[in-house]
Amino acid sequence: MLIALAVLSWWLQRSVEPTSQQILEEKQHEPDYYMDEFELTALNLAGKPAHKLYADSLKHYANDDSATLERPHLVVFRSEDEFWDIRAESGLVLNGGETVLLQGEVIILRITATDTEALQIYTFDLTVHLQTKYMETAAPVKIKDGRGRTTAVGMRTDLRQRRIELL
Repeated sequence: MLIALAVLSWWLQRSVEPTSQQILEEKQHEPDYYMDEFELTALNLAGKPAHKLYADSLKHYANDDSATLERPHLVVFRSEDEFWDIRAESGLVLNGGETVLLQGEVIILRITATDTEALQIYTFDLTVHLQTKYMETAAPVKIKDGRGRTTAVGMRTDLRQRRIELL
């Protein structure tokens, strides 16, 4: 009986206390640097802006090379005469900066040289792949342009081809 009580006591202590591996993993996911009110510009091969990222704050985590963003504002350039202005409540940068997850309400504006091609998109939780200039969401989407309004649930957008696929 005494041995059973000792084993039960040992098991309870081990199951309640976090392991050293758990403590190490939690400690490793601490920011190694942060920035407030920053602007980052990535250039294409021709030396022109490919995209710009602004945010109220950024916290970078070295253990998985991710970063969290507060009130991100992403501008993706298609050409000198056209760009996409994307804003969200918060965000997460993954894959060495290749993927940006824009979280919460997302507002997307296509800005062109002529107002007739202007476009507004309202959605939630948008994934943007910067290298391929591709974005997608599974959330409800509202699109407004000069011709009217369109709604759908889910969207895939190829910014290079100016193609929007509603799901």
